[in-house]
Amino acid sequence: ENSSCRVPLFGSAAALTFRPRQSTFKDGLPTEFILIADGLDYDEDFGWICKKFFERRSDFESLVDIADLRKQVMVHCNALPPDPGHDAELTSAESISKPELRKRIEQLVDADALAELKGKGFVVIDNFMSTSASSISELSNTRTGTTGQDSCRTDTVAFLDKKEALNSEIGEQYDLLMALASHLNDNYVCDHSPFKPIWPGTVDRPLSNPKSIQIAEYGVNDFYAAHSDNSVTNASRDAGASGQDDVRSNYRAITCILYVNEGWEAKDGGALRIYLDSAEIKTPGDAKDCCEHVDVNPANGRLLIFDSKMVHSVEKVLNENKVRRALTLWIIRPEDSGVKGEDYFV
Repeated sequence: ENSSCRVPLFGSAAALTFRPRQSTFKDGLPTEFILIADGLDYDEDFGWICKKFFERRSDFESLVDIADLRKQVMVHCNALPPDPGHDAELTSAESISKPELRKRIEQLVDADALAELKGKGFVVIDNFMSTSASSISELSNTRTGTTGQDSCRTDTVAFLDKKEALNSEIGEQYDLLMALASHLNDNYVCDHSPFKPIWPGTVDRPLSNPKSIQIAEYGVNDFYAAHSDNSVTNASRDAGASGQDDVRSNYRAITCILYVNEGWEAKDGGALRIYLDSAEIKTPGDAKDCCEHVDVNPANGRLLIFDSKMVHSVEKVLNENKVRRALTLWIIRPEDSGVKGEDYFV
């Protein structure tokens, strides 16, 4: 049967109809549905509605194919400006009343580490925070999904807010990662930008936090091809020698990855390969031919911090008996740079 409802938020004429698609029945039940919106003024209104449906996908994705809904949400999100995040001070060690986190960060992400980050574009910090075997086991129960980027990556991911991190027994790891942006605002001098900051970023404190961290899982033969977390947009590439400043794909400024792999060895594969002096390369694949690289073994408790513009890859996992897991926080620098949307997947 068809189901219809009004959507007062978009005006008295706005209505939604949800009906099964004919010829898609299996055992007497439909497997595909059509969502029809009438009376909307803008395409983005329909995208917003699709996104709300997608947020409740756990209620129905076992019954119907949501591939088309996923695509519509991706189109919608990619057309929006990136989220500027929240004020880094809200998740500082002081704000969450965890002085032990502040002490750990000050000791490990010290002046020498920040100088290395500034000079080389990355820094590796060991023994930042190890994750126990029981927490890794609990984390393995986190439901992850593919990114839809099968041509360049085969891992599965999920995004965790504070509550979800606590449920997965990585609340301390979440807090530690989220406290880094405030520490960097206090102690790290970001590169000059020609663009004006967008709140909560300011000239003096340009970095802010996203609302979640990512857990990524790689099984045997999984990989992520060479890429940049904040590459130059196609529009900037097309502009060529026009002299305008390059526009990046999103607001990501500094990538922070905490590894949670007990007993991981180099022979297991899965190293993060970071290409030196690659931040300004406009086509990430070119870095393999013109840049030297460093391989970072994803050992438990190891923190890798790097400039999000740098090209990097995750090499293929070789051990069929292990799953490579990493927690990633992208510290962002919201600014009026002309970004129209963000490379986004759901």
